[in-house]
Amino acid sequence: MIYIFYMFNDFAKYPISIYNSLLRWLISFIVPFAFTAYYPASYFLQDKDVIFNIGGLILISLVFFAISLKLWDRGLDSYESAGS
Repeated sequence: MIYIFYMFNDFAKYPISIYNSLLRWLISFIVPFAFTAYYPASYFLQDKDVIFNIGGLILISLVFFAISLKLWDRGLDSYESAGS
């Protein structure tokens, strides 16, 4: 399991333009490594689309925040204390 995380972590080291379109979409929107490394760097270095970079970062952040809140609530609902 840890090896898979390190394997996916390598995607953030390289620009997404070297990957094919399916993998580019996957690391941009499903597992958003590109939004943590590539898109902010491209905004500062290449003056890429401002709305896509900032809007995408906000959108991806909100989506993952909502997912984490749902998982947190689900964990709280299934929690049973041990002891008195």
